Amino acid sequence: MAAIPKRRLGRTNLQVTELGLGGFQFTSQFSVPRAEAYAILDHAFAAGINLVDTAPMYGCGESEELVGRALERTDSQVIVSTKVGWLDGTVVLYHGDAAYQDESLLGQVVEHGLRLVGRDQVEILMIHEPEWPQWALNQKTRDAPVMRLLESLKRDGIIGAIGMGDRDCQFMADLIETDRIDVVLSFMHYDLAVHDARARLIPTAKQHDVGVILGGPFRQEALAVRQPERIAQIRVTGEYPHGLEAEVLRRIDALAAETDMELAEMGIRYLLSDPDISTAIPGPRAVAQLEANIASAAKGPLPVELIEKIDQIDRDQFCERRYPNIMIPTTTNVTPEEDRLWRYTKIY
Repeated sequence: MAAIPKRRLGRTNLQVTELGLGGFQFTSQFSVPRAEAYAILDHAFAAGINLVDTAPMYGCGESEELVGRALERTDSQVIVSTKVGWLDGTVVLYHGDAAYQDESLLGQVVEHGLRLVGRDQVEILMIHEPEWPQWALNQKTRDAPVMRLLESLKRDGIIGAIGMGDRDCQFMADLIETDRIDVVLSFMHYDLAVHDARARLIPTAKQHDVGVILGGPFRQEALAVRQPERIAQIRVTGEYPHGLEAEVLRRIDALAAETDMELAEMGIRYLLSDPDISTAIPGPRAVAQLEANIASAAKGPLPVELIEKIDQIDRDQFCERRYPNIMIPTTTNVTPEEDRLWRYTKIY
C-alpha cells in the first residue's frame, strides 16, 4: 500500500496525512460496537494515518478512551488533536456554565482528557465551539479564561498547538486574526454541497499560516452515498438533511452517476484537490468505510472539469437561496480568486 501523502499543518509545522481520522462517529453514541471501534483505529494507524481528532463531547469521553487504548497498541507516531468544551458532558458538569469561566475547572477537563488518551502531552488542543456565549471571549481581543489556560499549557509544553473547532466561519476568521490560534477545524462548511469556508475562513487561515482541518465531509452520511429515494422524499416533505436541498442533492448525485464514481470518493477527492487544506478527517463507523476512504484518497485530486461543475452547484445554490435576482458567475468566466471575492461580498 502506498504511503498516504502528508501536508504541513500551518505554523505548527506538523506533517499530517492528508486523510486523517475523525473520532466522533466510532462511539456507542452511533451504535458502533467497541470491537469495531478498536478495529477502525488499529487499521487507520497501520495504514499510516497519523492524525486522529477526538473530544470529550464525542461519546462523553468514550472516543478519547478508545483512542488512548489504541495508542497503547501501536508503534506508529500518531498526532492527537483533542478539545475542551461541551462541559455538561465532562467531569465538571455539576458546576454548570460557571465552569467555562474557571481556569482551574477547565484544567481538570484537560487533565482528564489527557489521562483518557494516555498522554502527558498532546500536539493539538482545541476550544470546542468557541463562539458559545458561555466562553465570553472578549469582542476585540478574544481573550477569555480558556484562551489564557491554553496559552499557559502551550508555554509549559503540555500542548503543542492551540486550535478551535467550530461551525461559524465568520467567528473563526475573526479569532484567527488575533494570531492566538494555530489550527482551525471547520465542520460542515466545505464539502460537495457547501463551500462557505472558502469565502473568508480559508484565505484568512492561509494569510496567518494557520493549519486547516476539515471535519464532517459527508455531513454524517448525508453526502456519503447516492440516494434517489431520499431526494424524492425531501421534495415531498421539505425537510432538508443538514441544510441540503433536494435539487442540490440531485445535481451532486447526477455528477457521481455521470462519472461512475461513489459519492464518498468524489467528496474526499474534491476536498483534497484544494492545496490550502491540510487534512480532511471523515469519521467512519466501520472498517469498510475507512478502507474506502483510504482508497479514495489514494486516487488523487479530481479532474479540473469535475471540480468546476461541483463549484457551480454551490454558486447556483448560494444565489438562489440568498440573492435570487443577481447574476451568477459561471465556471467559464470566473477565476477561483474572483469567485472567492464575489462570494465574500455577498456573505459579508
